[in-house]
Amino acid sequence: MNNFSVLRPFASAFLSFCFFCFILTTWLQPQSVFAVEQIADPFTPEQHRIFPKKKWKTRPAASVCRQPEYLDDFIRAVGGSGVIIKDGYLIKTWGDPAQRGMWASATKPVFSTLLLFALHEGKITGLDDKVSQFIPELRGKDQEITFRHLANMTSGYARQESPGTAYSYNDYAIKLYHIALFGKVYSEFDPNVILMDNKRLGALQFQDGKVFEKVGNYGFFVHTSPRDFARIGWLWLNRGNWNGKQLLPESFFDQYMKPQVPASLPVSSKAGRDYLGIGTYGGGANQSTFGPGLYGMNWWFNPEKKLWPSAPEDTFQANGHWSKETVTVIPGMGIVIAGIGDFGLFQPGAGIADTIMGYIVKGCEE
Repeated sequence: MNNFSVLRPFASAFLSFCFFCFILTTWLQPQSVFAVEQIADPFTPEQHRIFPKKKWKTRPAASVCRQPEYLDDFIRAVGGSGVIIKDGYLIKTWGDPAQRGMWASATKPVFSTLLLFALHEGKITGLDDKVSQFIPELRGKDQEITFRHLANMTSGYARQESPGTAYSYNDYAIKLYHIALFGKVYSEFDPNVILMDNKRLGALQFQDGKVFEKVGNYGFFVHTSPRDFARIGWLWLNRGNWNGKQLLPESFFDQYMKPQVPASLPVSSKAGRDYLGIGTYGGGANQSTFGPGLYGMNWWFNPEKKLWPSAPEDTFQANGHWSKETVTVIPGMGIVIAGIGDFGLFQPGAGIADTIMGYIVKGCEE
């Protein structure tokens, strides 16, 4: 027997072992790559946003936010009930997110959303169409009021200033907006009929029933669940696109998803009267000095982080009862928060509202 014959069994065993290691390594390698992709995947949200069908898809907050404990701080601070949407997934709820409630002035951006549908459908020719075409009873300077003025709180109705010359957070003007938009432009007093059309917001497949309810003589308000109101915020975040279908032209969002009231515009200082006798949408005719440089299309914006220093500049919000009902949209982070609770005193700059907003940013910033 020569030396090769003696070594042959060992050589065979060694080659078999090497082959086994090769096969094992090859089999494991794709799983290792997959594991890396899974870790990286949640933190590239712009590539992975989805849309809800009848229900929101859920995902653990820890899978899309690096420090989800800050979201718990946010929830403890605001109380009440609500939802946090990230990249189209429902990642946090608190209270009863299915409970329908009244959203007060957070309703107003929904008016302007329906105004944009009216423009898109040719029911008006532009936002500078005069409201007096639909309500000829308007007198004097008010014959120049446009839909743009109403959406931006610069109409001057029930004030002495001429349209466009002063800002006033004015619920008499909002009542005028309500009457002109629903009963005149759409010729339909119940905004649910308008909104639920499938070529409008009906495409959003609201989970908890109708969106508006009438409140006494004030008019119709959004009366829905946080998880349903979040859908309207998600439509705006996606610039009018809903699951691949462009419900409103993206150009509208280029124009209107930013402040519309010039920072230099003065706040109204001269009271007028509601000579049409239409009443108020709930509050007074000049409720706040905040607005110039921050307000537009009934949303509150955050240019140069002037409203919420802790939040990104692209943050904007629908706000009711001065931060008791809010829908907050942060496009760059893929986040919508809708809730009824206490979101802190509404004022520009550092303060409780900004601290609370900061919890969201700390929790989910990349």
